[in-house]
Amino acid sequence: MKKYVLGFVTVVLLLLLSARAYAIDIDLSAQVEDGVQDGYELNLSIDWRKEMGKWQTNIEFDHTIEEQDGEQEDNLTYLNIKQNYQMTPKLYVLGLAQVDNDKFRPNFQTRSVMGVGFGYKIYRSERIKISNEYSIAYLESNGSETIMRNSVWASYKIADKLSTTNKYLFESGNQEYTRNEFEINYELADNISIGLSWRYIDEGFQERDTKFITFGITF
Repeated sequence: MKKYVLGFVTVVLLLLLSARAYAIDIDLSAQVEDGVQDGYELNLSIDWRKEMGKWQTNIEFDHTIEEQDGEQEDNLTYLNIKQNYQMTPKLYVLGLAQVDNDKFRPNFQTRSVMGVGFGYKIYRSERIKISNEYSIAYLESNGSETIMRNSVWASYKIADKLSTTNKYLFESGNQEYTRNEFEINYELADNISIGLSWRYIDEGFQERDTKFITFGITF
């Protein structure tokens, strides 16, 4: 499994780099536990962004594995691909595809979402950026249905080397889905950072709460 994950991530990175992306952010955290329990936790996050004229592509990839005493307890993979087209300086339309796979999710493992909508850049300055997006989407999990999505993205540059980002997503449906990711990062050197990250997922029937220290590289 570990070799498969490493190979998959390597292929993703090579494809993104070959596309001459304008920005790739890679965050990695690992925790090894000894003593009473023998285990590890690995969190990998990749954000890829590219702009061409009025088009902007965003790809977000997260993978988490946790193992205790030789038994895997968590295995989550999240992939979100979003294409924006700028209509005005503040308004844009979007299309998206999202796959969320949880090996230990009861009744089903994969949530797949495809949708279209629009976004609005609420505020832009050198230090603060806030955007809000609305979309209608088709969800397939243990059943299929049409859902509404609302997401808010905000970033704040506290100081020259210190910044925070928060990404919030809410999806309606028979089982409401909420995902929130908060990060605070400190730039150690050009394109190298260290930070704290908190990811919270609420699916109605289960919750995930993950906190970790990250080491980031920007290409």
